[in-house]
Amino acid sequence: MLVKYFCIFILFSLLTGCTTFMSASYSSKVDPDYYFSRNDYLLVTYDNKANPLESKYYIGQVVEGLKRRGFSSVYSYKNKEDSPQPFKGILFVSVNKKSSSYEYDSANYGMVDSGKSTTNCTGYGYSVNCTENKQKTYGVTGHSTKTGYLTGYYFSLDWYDIKTEERVLNIFSSSYEKRCSDDKLYSFIVNETMSRIDFNKPNKYEYKVKMPKNYTCK
Repeated sequence: MLVKYFCIFILFSLLTGCTTFMSASYSSKVDPDYYFSRNDYLLVTYDNKANPLESKYYIGQVVEGLKRRGFSSVYSYKNKEDSPQPFKGILFVSVNKKSSSYEYDSANYGMVDSGKSTTNCTGYGYSVNCTENKQKTYGVTGHSTKTGYLTGYYFSLDWYDIKTEERVLNIFSSSYEKRCSDDKLYSFIVNETMSRIDFNKPNKYEYKVKMPKNYTCK
């Protein structure tokens, strides 16, 4: 009966596919006295000091993300001349990643004594000879320090008022997903960040998103 239910579970899993969850964190600082008008003309560009070659690829996503949030006059650095009016705000976009190593204690595995044994005897009477055979099993043989590697993917957005030259919004998002390609992971945190911006108060939290069926970030 147990085997039957196990087979049904495997079949159901194959038919429905696996659920993918993506994790990231969001942190923001906002000027409480600044009014973010949806009618302001905004310029989105890249931070020339922080990985500009990759950051340029995500300017378009930021522009579209702002438009989805109701900002109607948003331009990228590539078409800034198309703006009929001077810009009130300028946004600097940056993406980058950083790998670091860390040490952790981990168990080592191998064949160990199971505590069970079998006895084999040969011969008859006074000439009988018995041998005890200890049974082995796969288990922990000890512990050792190992080195692991972790890569963090980061997205930052700095919003400045052009007239006062003051920063009015700062956003920093990160993710440490291991199975993703760089572009897919950057795209994920950029889109999530743009949809989560709170223009009224600062926030700091971690989140997990259930992705569409059959989604892959490789």
